Amino acid sequence: MSRPFRALFPSLRFRALAAVALLTMATAINTACDDKSPTAPSEGALATFRVGNETFRIHLTTDEQIRGAELALGTGPAKIPNGRLVAGEDVNSGYTWHVVDVTFAEATIELCDGLPSEVQRAGVNFGGGRYCPWSARVVSIDYAK
Repeated sequence: MSRPFRALFPSLRFRALAAVALLTMATAINTACDDKSPTAPSEGALATFRVGNETFRIHLTTDEQIRGAELALGTGPAKIPNGRLVAGEDVNSGYTWHVVDVTFAEATIELCDGLPSEVQRAGVNFGGGRYCPWSARVVSIDYAK
């Protein structure tokens, strides 16, 4: 073992812990760079909403968003997802758009209210670039593993 490593970690226990930490980091980096990445979000949660007889999905990326969805699923007063429309499917399978920067509101303006199919027809300019369906209800939350 090289002298700088021993000088940095004088005890055998610390050297063993450092070696395990380095091996763990190398494994994590190798796994992160693997080309077989899942298509589902790797962190956060995936919320499915029902609007009328249609559904759409949003990738929740922050603890605040996840907590808002959990409250909306339960008895929380802020049930309306309100977010910015972005082109691309992301986790919103079957659509050419998805929602980012979502918050949950008790009330929103009517301009961004509508069905997912109306957003699909109008594109990301629907509702001035925002989507906030008044009758949306969280039907499930799938947490990343």
